[in-house]
Amino acid sequence: MATAEGDYTGSTRGKVEDNSLGRLLTLSDGVFAIAMTLLALDLRVPELPDPVTNTALLDELGRELPSILTFLLSFYVVANYWFSHHRLMRSVTTTHPRLLRHTLPLLLVVAAMPFPTSLLGRYASVPIALALYGVVNVLAVLLLLWLRHDVESFRLATAPVDPDEWRRFGWELRGNLVVFLLCIPAGYVLRGKGPYVLALLFFSNRAAPAWRRWQRRGSE
Repeated sequence: MATAEGDYTGSTRGKVEDNSLGRLLTLSDGVFAIAMTLLALDLRVPELPDPVTNTALLDELGRELPSILTFLLSFYVVANYWFSHHRLMRSVTTTHPRLLRHTLPLLLVVAAMPFPTSLLGRYASVPIALALYGVVNVLAVLLLLWLRHDVESFRLATAPVDPDEWRRFGWELRGNLVVFLLCIPAGYVLRGKGPYVLALLFFSNRAAPAWRRWQRRGSE
């Protein structure tokens, strides 16, 4: 247990007694689940005067398309953060005060995700909306990398860890970081087409494994 930060032993007995790791994972999963659910609040059924025609309904759904696409994108992003957090924590069998403290800012950013999502869905063509979306997600990725550093620095990953998978995990996060950094100027440079930069997210997670395979072939 932790009587002081420098005197933390991370003993199995202390972990069982206060269940710090279990409570941390439960809190994290709850925040991720709530944030993913709140993203759907911006999805609304169009209100049309009677009689409702097929053409009028399609027109209204077309106006809602940016919000629908932004919801799908952000759901993918937050789900990816949850998956990254899961991959990070599944090898951890004990905890540390800094790991606990550094998890809270990540949960804060995840809980706030519905706001930049709603902003981008309504004002996708306004540069500051995309820039803010990028900034919030840059913070989220940096905080995940910070947690990864904590796990390495304090040797919390006492369960067997595949070195290649651990490195690939780090490169995937860095790939996402680059995409979100590009979002900050993209809205100003590309104007209304700026949000298309976010499509790179579907390739950034695959870039790291492809790079590793290319490196292995080069070393053979």
